[in-house]
Amino acid sequence: MYNLHNPKVRKYAQTSPKHLEWVLAFVFSTIRVQTSRLPIMMKEYRKRGLNSSWIWGNKVAGLNYVRKNRTDLYTRMMQIIRSNKKDMELDLILLFLEVPGLGLPKAGFACQLVAGKVGCMDVHNIRKFLPDVDASVGTPTYFQTSGNPDYIKRKKAIAYIKLCKDVGGCKFLWNVWCTDRSVDYPKHFPTPFSVSAVHESIWK
Repeated sequence: MYNLHNPKVRKYAQTSPKHLEWVLAFVFSTIRVQTSRLPIMMKEYRKRGLNSSWIWGNKVAGLNYVRKNRTDLYTRMMQIIRSNKKDMELDLILLFLEVPGLGLPKAGFACQLVAGKVGCMDVHNIRKFLPDVDASVGTPTYFQTSGNPDYIKRKKAIAYIKLCKDVGGCKFLWNVWCTDRSVDYPKHFPTPFSVSAVHESIWK
């Protein structure tokens, strides 16, 4: 699944500031929403933008920030990706943490989409890989970054990236997540590939 769909998303995200905006809109659309709804939500966003019905709460400030700063975010993202530094994923996740409303899991998801790095430790993956953590309360405290000074965010980001690598890495997380959602919702997603294809709803 990763090999089929992730390179398409990466190429799309790296094409222009507008495309990066749509990728980050997709990231926001996944917050507390069933996966089957995402194509409809993204279709609405492409038509109505910030007036989309699903943009509420923290998503308002986050997507307004993305729209206002998409050229700067894109320019800096491409500089980081082209640098090909060994710790490129750290610079990338810290960049996306600047976006209001994105914590480490969704900033990690953004990295996964735009560069094939890190991954998303969402509620499903927390249950799977951190069984001792109460996933019902959201992101574990030790990975929450809201209100933290930059040096603490950096420290937590390093630990988060290490966790994603330790459980199997970006590609593994993508494939396992798609497989698990197909098992959970077979009527919507008869195969893991049909889950993975939802990522193409960013532009389709």
